[in-house]
Amino acid sequence: MNTPFIQIVYEEIEEYGLYDHKIKLFNLMEAALNGASGKARKEIDELWLEIQDYKEQLAIPPDESELALHHPTMPV
Repeated sequence: MNTPFIQIVYEEIEEYGLYDHKIKLFNLMEAALNGASGKARKEIDELWLEIQDYKEQLAIPPDESELALHHPTMPV
């Protein structure tokens, strides 16, 4: 049996601690229950893409300027 898409989205949100995305997902599910399922599905798809973008950004090592911003006392 395949895992439902909404469950996959929720698990990714939980794994990466994306609280704002969790609230948005709950609001979209509520909208779907209230008759706006087409719009909610489109926005959940967009939310999924945002999560994937976030994951990709985590995979990119920081450059010198980003390191200096986050660790000002560390020599680069």
